[in-house]
Amino acid sequence: MESQLPIRVLIVDDEESYRLSLEIALKMTNRFTIEAVESGEQALETLKERDFDVVLLDHRMVGISGLEVLREMHEKNISTPVVMLTGAGSEELAVEAMKLGAYDYLSKEHISIERLPLTIANVFERYRYRQEWLRRERERQKEKERKADLQSLRMFQETVRSIGQFVDGNLMILIKNIDRAEEQVMRLSGSEESKEIKKAFETLRADFQLVSSGIKSMVDLSKLVAARMDHVQAIDEEKRDARQ
Repeated sequence: MESQLPIRVLIVDDEESYRLSLEIALKMTNRFTIEAVESGEQALETLKERDFDVVLLDHRMVGISGLEVLREMHEKNISTPVVMLTGAGSEELAVEAMKLGAYDYLSKEHISIERLPLTIANVFERYRYRQEWLRRERERQKEKERKADLQSLRMFQETVRSIGQFVDGNLMILIKNIDRAEEQVMRLSGSEESKEIKKAFETLRADFQLVSSGIKSMVDLSKLVAARMDHVQAIDEEKRDARQ
C-alpha cells in the first residue's frame, strides 16, 4: 500500500530555526512536499483551505497550543493524521494527544532527523490503511442495510400476494352468491319490481368489479416488486463474484 506520490506535510512550529531545519531535512529526501506555518491559528486556516497527508504539530506555541489545534481538528472532523512534537517529560501530554486522535508523538529534544521521514511515511500508511478499512466498513454496512431492505420488501410482497390470493378466492365465491341471490329474488318479485332489482344487482356487480380490479392490480404490483428484487439481487451477486 506504499504511496507513489510525494507526501504532503504541514509543519506547525513557532520556532523558526527548528521549523526550517525540519523543512530542509524532509525536502532533501525528495519524498515530501512541505508547507510550514508558525502558529496554531495559521495551521487551522491552512487545513481548511488545503489538504495534507500528515501534520507535524508542535505543542508549545504562542497563541493556541498544539493540543488545542488537535482538539479543534477533532471537532471540525479534519481527519489529517497528526504527529505531535512534544518537550521532554511530556508523556501525559502525549497520551492526551493520542486520545484526541494524534497518530504518533516525538520528543523535540530527541528527534532523529534520519528516522523522521520513515516515521512520517509510516503514519501516512497507517492513516491510509484506516481510511480504507473505514470505507470497506461503510460498504459492508450499506450492503447489510440493503439486504435488510430487500428482505423487508420480500416479506411485504409475500404478504400482499397471500392476501391477494385469499381475497380473490373469496371474491369468486361472493360473485357466485350474488348470481344465486339475484336469481332467487327475481323469481319472487313481480314484473314491475324486476327492473329495479336488476339495476340494483348491476350496480352491485360494478362495485364488485371495481374491488376485484383493485385486488388484481395489487397482486400484479407485488409480482413486479418480486421481479425487481430478483433483478437487484442478481446484480449484487454478480458484483460480489467480480470482487472475489
